[in-house]
Amino acid sequence: MDTPAVTNPKVTVMLAGSGNEEVFRQMQAPFLADPRFSISSIATQWAIFEQNLSQMRPALVVLQVDIAPGPDALIQRLAEMQVWQGVAILVLPQALRDLRATYEKSSVVRGVYIAPVNWGEIAQAGFAAAMNERARLAAAAPLQQAYLSRTATAILGTRVIAFLSATGGTGRSTIAESLAYELKLRRSVNTLLMSFDLPPTVVSHFRLRYVPNSMEFFARPGDGFAASIQSREGLDVIVAPENSVDYQKAAVFSTSDRSDPASIYSLVMTSWTRNYAAVLLDLPAGEQPWSLQGISAANTAIIVSRCTLADMTAARHSMVLLLERLIGEHRIPREAIFLVLNQVNERSPISPREFHDELSNAYGWAPPVAVVIPYLPAICQAQDNQVPAVTRVEALAKAMHNLAEALYPGSTLGKDGNNGYHSKSRLRIPAIRFS
Repeated sequence: MDTPAVTNPKVTVMLAGSGNEEVFRQMQAPFLADPRFSISSIATQWAIFEQNLSQMRPALVVLQVDIAPGPDALIQRLAEMQVWQGVAILVLPQALRDLRATYEKSSVVRGVYIAPVNWGEIAQAGFAAAMNERARLAAAAPLQQAYLSRTATAILGTRVIAFLSATGGTGRSTIAESLAYELKLRRSVNTLLMSFDLPPTVVSHFRLRYVPNSMEFFARPGDGFAASIQSREGLDVIVAPENSVDYQKAAVFSTSDRSDPASIYSLVMTSWTRNYAAVLLDLPAGEQPWSLQGISAANTAIIVSRCTLADMTAARHSMVLLLERLIGEHRIPREAIFLVLNQVNERSPISPREFHDELSNAYGWAPPVAVVIPYLPAICQAQDNQVPAVTRVEALAKAMHNLAEALYPGSTLGKDGNNGYHSKSRLRIPAIRFS
């Protein structure tokens, strides 16, 4: 019996440029003639490019950059391709050749060429880039699949993690802040923490300030992103404005046009262009723009809950929000949704197992429990001392180690090669003055 030949699927390509003549007669020709390609979309206007990119999800984008309103807008839009591991080839006109280095920094760009170009050579370069990416993913697949069979959490590329709770008091902020510290300080994972509560709790917990904040970005989209950042021991943090009027104005403006460069959604999406491996979103309880737009920009969700009947109802509400209500706008896959059960002790009315079973029975499915964290009174004491609780409470540090390992298996540990939680001496931070 003959064995059927195994062939690689065609590379889906999207072509984009500002002129119909060049796009349809010059760019398109070598891709039409090459059976290895399937042209999934052609765009000659920026609005069409934005819409088709997210809908068609091509493996390869070949684009003349003059179709875009500017480098920041293009880099931000291309960053979305990380979600499906697409790659891009860019062609710059002579007048924009000085921007070559800027575009080359984008994590999805595999080549930047200066016009005039040979489009046949561009097609070959694009195919090679797509095949290299396909090979990279194939090489990672055995490890990824082995891990998925155990925890179903491996996702390549940037993780934008939305921390959710439909009710207050679950310890959501503590978990988000502690994981951020674990990833950056103990694993050298380039991390950004965004704290969107009013007021943002990380300011008091990490001894930061309310200014600068995200208003820097809203006033100057793109350039204002860096100005919005504060740092704690190398961990980048962006906080929501503490002023109630500014907070509400940002919410109202973002609701009217999510895609506006000065929206909350755009603030989070800009983080995709800054080479962070982890972007952690501490989102307010409830359903308001600061929460919903954060979810829309995320590719991973962690529902933080206590083992109570009320929290079980709240967790189910969050699942309905993620898997039903928002599915028309944005979909976080089930395999990227997790539960963290917090403040658990022997007096908890419902055990973690009972919580998960009941939630699964109520909805027909429940996210896997990534970690169970006991009730730890020492956390409040550390936070009142404005010290990261994960550096003072060993049980919390162990839980964050396990959560980080679930999300970033095999990630680099601290400089001394240790996990950073097995002895009290490892839990103490140096005496650094933060003025």
